[in-house]
Amino acid sequence: MSSEILFLGEEAKRDVNLYYEISKAELGKGSYGTVHMGRLKGTKVQRAIKIIDKSKVSNVERFRLEVEIMMRLNHPSILRLFDFFEDKKHVYLVLELCSGGELFDRIIEKKYYDETEARQIFKQIIKAIYYCHQNGVCHRDLKPENFIMVSKNDPYLLKVIDFGLSRTFPNEHASPSTDTEAPKELDTNKPSRIRRQTKAILKTKAGTPFYIAPEVLTGNYTEKCDVWSCGVILYILFCGYPPFYGENNKEILEAVKSGKLDFSTSEWKDKSKLAIDLVRKMIVAQDARLFADEVIKHSWMQAKTFKVDALKLKSITTNMAAFGKLSTLQKTILYFVAHNLYEEDVTFLHDYFYLFDTSDHGSITEAAFKTVLKDRLGTDSTAAGALFQGLDFFETKTLNYTQFLTCAINLESLDSEKKLLTVFQMADIDRDEKLSLADFERFLSIQFKYRPNLPAKLKQSLLHQFTEAHLEGSDFAAFKAKIFKDQA
Repeated sequence: MSSEILFLGEEAKRDVNLYYEISKAELGKGSYGTVHMGRLKGTKVQRAIKIIDKSKVSNVERFRLEVEIMMRLNHPSILRLFDFFEDKKHVYLVLELCSGGELFDRIIEKKYYDETEARQIFKQIIKAIYYCHQNGVCHRDLKPENFIMVSKNDPYLLKVIDFGLSRTFPNEHASPSTDTEAPKELDTNKPSRIRRQTKAILKTKAGTPFYIAPEVLTGNYTEKCDVWSCGVILYILFCGYPPFYGENNKEILEAVKSGKLDFSTSEWKDKSKLAIDLVRKMIVAQDARLFADEVIKHSWMQAKTFKVDALKLKSITTNMAAFGKLSTLQKTILYFVAHNLYEEDVTFLHDYFYLFDTSDHGSITEAAFKTVLKDRLGTDSTAAGALFQGLDFFETKTLNYTQFLTCAINLESLDSEKKLLTVFQMADIDRDEKLSLADFERFLSIQFKYRPNLPAKLKQSLLHQFTEAHLEGSDFAAFKAKIFKDQA
């Protein structure tokens, strides 16, 4: 393959070394390249930079799809891709830096988890996968090695990684069930729930033997293959070993095809009937298998450890009201600030995001927003609706995860010099320590490249506001002073 091919388009044709100081030491190594520590120049912000040898990429379209998926998805439990660069020989992906190692290593160290611990981990996994499915993405290679722990200090917080085998599909499937939990009388051989259809018809045999769903081996399957893999992971969390094994891949795959589950060993003696029931309904024939949202609604998943703090929720809405008064340009700048925060710094908001995300879609609708504020704080519908409109600055009628963070965090925390500097350095495309309209336009093109749902007029409106704010040619001090002069 010619290394002259431009994999990611004109937006990627930038010199990564002008933006990042990249360490020579490797954080990891894969079939396509290596991962190194990188520091955004002019800041202390650290990233993981994946350096991919273009000559080793056999399927360019598949690689492009992986980048598109990661740039498009926006969820607390999915690894963030911040930027991408390309030269004649390499592609550079600037990724969120997570220092906690693989979930696989945590399982090896701990051996197995009790139900409370397993639930904390598994909720993140299944919610992330349901979000993927809602957005028409089937991962196809879920396994403990493809979940990375955010920090060495947090035993549970994790992220889904490696979308290299993922595929997209039309996601206009039948509406998810609205019951609060899956029917307890569900017969896995004769499902009592209404049959739901999916438009995800996938053919390629992809995955890892221990975790692959049997229908994938036949080359005719749906996004439910991910649910099988999640079931295998949950099984391993409970006991420390996989449900299907053998001396070689052939034997493992034969065990997978049989689908026989063993719950007779000592590790299962203290596991509840509900826990085992959930595993059985995930590791089962495709037609009888639960969809991801039905897994979330299963009775075992319903144990709640989070108690809403009314004062904290009130503080969040106060922050939202202040944010709603800003211009679209100011909101967008702060959006990129929030997008670049370390996940450990915003975990305190995860439960509040899920509080508003009542359908577990990974985004917040106006109806859900109004209901939560009415039920929790007694806010009337008109006021809540007006507040929501001020937060929906992308005009998509929903708030994604980063939008929620942006408006929920106190403004004084977001517009601090260090955090604004991160965005300024990323937007300074020509690296002259000044921000021009051309810089800002290209920065938006990079960040919005894989966001086709954004209104066409948004970019032009932001560029107009940039000009009106007299930001052309501003160094960082002038940029900070001008962009938030009304907040001083």
